[in-house]
Amino acid sequence: MTRTEAANSRDRIALETSSWFAVVRAYEECARRYARMLEHFELTTSQFDALIAVERLGRNAMPKSIAERLLVTRPNVTGLLRRLEERGLILMVPHASDGRALLCRLTPAGRRCVHAAQEAAERFVHTQAAPFSNDELRGLEELMRSMHRHLTTMDPDTLARGEGEESLNVSKTAETSTRTGSRGKFGP
Repeated sequence: MTRTEAANSRDRIALETSSWFAVVRAYEECARRYARMLEHFELTTSQFDALIAVERLGRNAMPKSIAERLLVTRPNVTGLLRRLEERGLILMVPHASDGRALLCRLTPAGRRCVHAAQEAAERFVHTQAAPFSNDELRGLEELMRSMHRHLTTMDPDTLARGEGEESLNVSKTAETSTRTGSRGKFGP
C-alpha cells in the first residue's frame, strides 16, 4: 500500500467513525429529549407507541397485532398493556367471538392523553426539523433509508467473529492498533 493509499484509508476510517458517532449522538439526543417531552404526559416512549397502536388498530387492537406493530414480543407487550390498563388508559376486554383473545380499547382518559401527547409529538418533530430546508430533509430521509437498508444486510455475528469481506478493514485496523498500542475510538 502506498503512502497516499494509506493516508486515504486512514482518512476514510476516520470519516466512517466520526459520521457513525454523529448519527448515534443525534439519535440518542433526540430519543432523550422525546422521552423527556412524553414524561409531561406520564408516558414512556413504549407506552405512547402502544396507545397510538391501540387507536390506529381500532377493532383489531389485540396484543398480538399491537406487538407486531411495535416490533416486540407478545409477552413484552402484554406487560406494557397491563400497566396502561392499571393506569386507566385502556380497557382489555374479551374478544366477542374468541373468548381466549383480548381486545384493547382506549378509555376516555386514554384518548385525551394520547391526543395531547400526539400534539406535543407533532410540535417536537416540527421544531426539530425547523432549521432544515425541504431539500435537506428529503436528503436526510433518503440517506437514513439507505443506511437502514444497508444495516439490514449486515450480520453482526459474522462481523464480531472477524469473518466476511465486510470485516476486512476492521480486522486490519485492529491488527495495526494492536501492534502500535493504540486502542482506537471503539476501545476502552
